Amino acid sequence: MWKTWFILTFITVQTSTQQLGTGCPSGFVKYNGNQKCYGFVASQTTWASALEYCSIVGGTLPQITDANIQAFLEAQISSRYKESNYVISTENNYHYHYIMDNGIDVRGQTSITFEVMACNDAHIALSKDKGVDSRDTYEIVIGGWGDHQSVIRDCKQCAHMDTNVQQQHPIDCQNYSSFWVSWTNNVIKVGKGNDVGKQTFLTWNDTAPHDVNYVAFSTGFGATGKWKVKRGNYNPGLFWIGASDLASEGNWLWLPSKQKFSYSNWAPTEPDNINYYEHCALIDLHRGYKWRDDNCEERRNFICETIPNDEGNEVIG
Repeated sequence: MWKTWFILTFITVQTSTQQLGTGCPSGFVKYNGNQKCYGFVASQTTWASALEYCSIVGGTLPQITDANIQAFLEAQISSRYKESNYVISTENNYHYHYIMDNGIDVRGQTSITFEVMACNDAHIALSKDKGVDSRDTYEIVIGGWGDHQSVIRDCKQCAHMDTNVQQQHPIDCQNYSSFWVSWTNNVIKVGKGNDVGKQTFLTWNDTAPHDVNYVAFSTGFGATGKWKVKRGNYNPGLFWIGASDLASEGNWLWLPSKQKFSYSNWAPTEPDNINYYEHCALIDLHRGYKWRDDNCEERRNFICETIPNDEGNEVIG
């Protein structure tokens, strides 16, 4: 059902009409340097599904073969990206505050990044319904037990599904610390920093998963907290491109053409193939539009590349 909805939405919004004077699908922009059209999709999906969706409009994921194309894509993402900042305060009462009440809707998303300033016991709830006392809630504790331990629980105050006791003092009373949480393909992950999928320190694969429609924050057990959440119209701000080394580790090619790289724009230390699962490339808005590798099964934003149809695009759908 989700896949059908996504395809219909993508076709309706992006390709229902031709963009006059360009030969590009509606919502796409033409780059004259290589006579291609590019569309920027805010919805999230896996690398393979993104490739499939782009094929619906007669295209593929982009092949960035020189610095001019890279600069063009950067400028287009930058001109479209809008970001809002939210600050949420939590008291020393272990009472959850739903970020939906601040206008932050995570339905249809698979991750969230945030900053928190607290002495200990930063709690995050990922719930199917609005009410963390229900069984369908994942509870994450960062810096619990005197800021010495972090855990994932399968419900509020339930058993620990994963525990990290090595990372002491992950949060700070006086300074904000950055974290991300993701819930993709039944796997709950928690990591440091703003790069979703990097610096992971908690992981749990739920064999009986539930949807995550609401996120809530809480502090308690002697601590108050301040939380910062940035939300952009592209979330998580990671855009699949057409590069992969799935066929041969370290041998990056543009797919489906199998063209070798003549240009690259990797971020420092990338590609790093963390946990041997990262075989698809993306543009990371939060790292200066540099490229990095990622798990192909993660759900990300993406870009489609098509050839202009000078005779006029056929209306699809």
